[in-house]
Amino acid sequence: MPTYDSLYPDDYAYEVNEKYFSKELCGANRPGHFTGVLTVVLKLLNLVQPQNAYFGEKDFQQLSLIKGMVEALFLETEIIGCPTVREADGLAMSSRNLKLSNCDRDKSSLFNNLLSNNLLSDQEIQKELGRTGFEVDYVVTKGDRRFGAVVMGDDLVPVRLIDNVEVIS
Repeated sequence: MPTYDSLYPDDYAYEVNEKYFSKELCGANRPGHFTGVLTVVLKLLNLVQPQNAYFGEKDFQQLSLIKGMVEALFLETEIIGCPTVREADGLAMSSRNLKLSNCDRDKSSLFNNLLSNNLLSDQEIQKELGRTGFEVDYVVTKGDRRFGAVVMGDDLVPVRLIDNVEVIS
């Protein structure tokens, strides 16, 4: 396992910065997050030089940015998206789900159910999520995908959930 010092001998003097999509959605409230992700992924791809690398579709924005970086920098690794694995009630599996209280976990399936409802607009989904106790970061449809991020829990243990679904016309 590489150490911080071996990956960043220059103390992070060089970084990968995507100028557009990384500033939207999850990147809007997390400045520098995707710069860090892209930088470490590039370093690891250069060190390992795999033929294929697999990333989950749950964080579709991250997957898209990594695919774009690989294409823009002419890397030979093929980036393959892996379908989101879901709980029986539709909630995307995540280690963060373990931090939800029993009450919030019971309510959390509503997040995916509303995102998946093609009869509702983004604004209607935001309103319904807010009405039922979610703190909504965003619900946005871009192309054929609807993206959402919410925060559940109390101030002591806030849990941020992200998801995306294909929009069926």
